[in-house]
Amino acid sequence: MYQKRKAVENTLILVIDIICIWLCFGIAYWCRFKVMFGTYETGDQLWQIAFVTIIYSILHLFGNFNNHFFQRGYFEEFVTIIRELSIFSILWIVVLFLIHKSSDLSRLVYGYFIISGTCVIYTARILFKQFMIKIFKTSKYSNRLLVVADSSSINLIVKNLIEYNEWSRILVGIVLTDQSMLGEWVCGFPVVADKESLIEYVVHNNVDEVFISSASVASEDHLEKWIFELENMGVIVDVNIDMFDIASSGKKTLNRVGKYAVVTFARNIFSNREMALKRLIDIIGSLVGMVILGVTTIFLAPIIKLESPGPVFFGQTRIGKNGRIFTCYKFRSMYQDAEQRKKDLMKQNEVKGLMFKLEDDPRITKVGKFIRKTSIDEFPQFWNVLKGDMSLVGTRPPTVDEYERYEVKHKCRLSMTPGLTGLWQISGRSDIKDFDEVVKLDMKYIDDWSILKDIKILVLTIWVVLTGKGSR
Repeated sequence: MYQKRKAVENTLILVIDIICIWLCFGIAYWCRFKVMFGTYETGDQLWQIAFVTIIYSILHLFGNFNNHFFQRGYFEEFVTIIRELSIFSILWIVVLFLIHKSSDLSRLVYGYFIISGTCVIYTARILFKQFMIKIFKTSKYSNRLLVVADSSSINLIVKNLIEYNEWSRILVGIVLTDQSMLGEWVCGFPVVADKESLIEYVVHNNVDEVFISSASVASEDHLEKWIFELENMGVIVDVNIDMFDIASSGKKTLNRVGKYAVVTFARNIFSNREMALKRLIDIIGSLVGMVILGVTTIFLAPIIKLESPGPVFFGQTRIGKNGRIFTCYKFRSMYQDAEQRKKDLMKQNEVKGLMFKLEDDPRITKVGKFIRKTSIDEFPQFWNVLKGDMSLVGTRPPTVDEYERYEVKHKCRLSMTPGLTGLWQISGRSDIKDFDEVVKLDMKYIDDWSILKDIKILVLTIWVVLTGKGSR
């Protein structure tokens, strides 16, 4: 039900946005050339209409810009559109550049399009919201919702249902399970039944859906009886999983394992399309990175070998997502016997905890100091990203000896694919002297993850590398 409703909602928003984009292209070309489409002056630009439609549709599909669409206020909607159009504009320019079509885009047309797009899409979305809410509040197609709850929780539940209510539901009444308040009003809604008269009320009144969130009936026979009888009446039954009071510090979602319906608990829950987009960005980014790696290797390889005979690349066993083992590649920045000498240097470790870090590490070669400071030594990890061992952005992959000393609180760092960069790297990696701080940054990344945050970290990483902040 929810997925179908969201699919309809997202499709309607996409159709409205695309119509607005077509209209804004017409406005932009008219402002620039004083003509509309189909003329001699603009006919050769019409391919861009289909082009931007595809780009915008992909962004709409993966961007998650429509979460809580009907709950967003006027200002929040405006900010969302600005952010969405900004990302769309960047993608548009980048793709045009990659296919060598950037010269076909008039800067004035581009500017007029962004300005008109912001105004037109914003107006269309506000009108669409008001239309849907107004129409469905009195529509026979809206689900009439009955809320069943305890008196101690009813205020919060009604508040949340109103705040996050979709356009397709109308709250029509309340049933209190722990006391009789028939005829009274709670939170602006009438109490229409108690737990003994719930079924009778539904039989004789217009109710499409019943939302149950009552801890007092969770362990009684009422819940099973209600579900059975309401289902047989053709009424939709929603049971709040939070009322079972299963302690969890993460997120809950309904899922399916084989033929079993289950409640899934996780630190954070990511959709398949979000992960698919993250992987797509990884593949594109790593392919570009492999070109950079190839050029860099031509110049760097002989310098590395001249100073310290041995391989150009260094492969080290690292721990990936949820304990997967992989070989992490870098340009060799140390002498050949670095691992053997590490035991003798452990007492000089400058990082508190499980990591090993030494500012004036005698194992590092002269060229190694340069490529470490500039982060060039990390370039071979683009191969790890392309293979799927790592991501462009993620948590820091631990070494085997670090992993063997992990406690329970540390393992969560591995719940996401490790990254070439991350919060630790842009927060002054060499300035952090406590492993627990690294863990906190990784946890923050996992808890707050989004595609937009990944893009932000990538941009900040470029700045950090160029300025040399936090690298030694």
